[in-house]
Amino acid sequence: MKSCLILVTNLYPYSLGEAFLEPEVPFLAKQFDKVITLSIGLDKDAELTRTVPKNFDCYNITSIPKKINRAISLFNGAVNFLRPARDVEDEAKKSIKHRLFYEYFTARGEREFALCEKILDKYDFSEYDSVTVYSYWFFVAALVASKIYDKLSAECENVKFVSRAHGHDVYREANPIGYIPKRRFLLDKIDAVYPCSVNGEKYIREGYPEYSDKISHRYLGTVGNGTSCMSEDEFHLVSCSRMIPLKRLDRIASALLLLDKENPGKIRWTHIGSGETSEAVKQLCEGLENIKAEFLGEIPNEAVGEFYRTNSVDMLINTSNTEGLPVSMMEAMSFSIPVLATDVGGVGEIVKDSYNGFLIDENFTDELLAQKIKEIILSSKQEREAMRRNARSFWEENFDAEKNFTAFAGEICCS
Repeated sequence: MKSCLILVTNLYPYSLGEAFLEPEVPFLAKQFDKVITLSIGLDKDAELTRTVPKNFDCYNITSIPKKINRAISLFNGAVNFLRPARDVEDEAKKSIKHRLFYEYFTARGEREFALCEKILDKYDFSEYDSVTVYSYWFFVAALVASKIYDKLSAECENVKFVSRAHGHDVYREANPIGYIPKRRFLLDKIDAVYPCSVNGEKYIREGYPEYSDKISHRYLGTVGNGTSCMSEDEFHLVSCSRMIPLKRLDRIASALLLLDKENPGKIRWTHIGSGETSEAVKQLCEGLENIKAEFLGEIPNEAVGEFYRTNSVDMLINTSNTEGLPVSMMEAMSFSIPVLATDVGGVGEIVKDSYNGFLIDENFTDELLAQKIKEIILSSKQEREAMRRNARSFWEENFDAEKNFTAFAGEICCS
């Protein structure tokens, strides 16, 4: 039985984005005879930055700059907005902003599908006994995937359509206008959608209970590449994320400024990642006198693991105001690193308060965060060592890539 997977991503395997897809790739390659990866969110000159298995065919679908591509979709959406006779979902009618976003979303999906179709027309799918169309996001990528599914269903007998769902593609409030278009349209077409957390599963089910039988969580996972050790002469705090407003990295800097005045011991903060708030956070850290802050920028996923393996790290910190279930936390726990995080989204499914890390309220104050970090620093060596053991064992039980991705790849294959 020959099987083919069509994987719709935003960036992978180009650029440095979607690093959390990398651990899954070997298991997809093992399950499917052919994997066709269509990356829909890139600039024309994006470089292939990851090594992929031999049975992967990878395409950057666009041949023009990303801004121009999006501008064309925006223009097409505006044209559609001026056609009042079009069928539009009820949620899009609630405001002009919703309607405009709906039309842009729809036009972008149609345009990016057309680009994908040109690539897929080169293939003869009749040689496969089954084809799975897999969108990595339950957003525009899923709309593109739904159209690929329609196309292949007319050509092949055994076609399946599935999608993962993570954060911004799950929670309405993670989007600037509090609205995600075409939910019912996609849920009606899809065979299964897999939120990455129980919280995400519950959220989508509550919004669309008539599709509950199609919605079930599947955890992601990371590869175990060793363990990190506890620092001896300092407290090493690490954060790993994009530097964007919702990650609230400025709040970490503000809390450290408060701790800096108390000077409870030698502290180092390392941030891995880059983004629009980078300069503002760095400027805040210029006021630190006793605490060292360092910024490594964006680095490949394997380099993150190498950093954990070769450096003593005492705690991963995450202060986001919205999350799915962060792979950065899975990665840290695989190295025996506990996590201090805001209790948002699915974070409570991986961070068990006072067992393998600590949870703080989403609306924490700088003073509260500083006090919590101080409490951790002043805790006994035995308490911190126990928490490190718990972090590793919890990862082994719940987020081991080999266990999770082997099962998932077999589940989505319709052979």
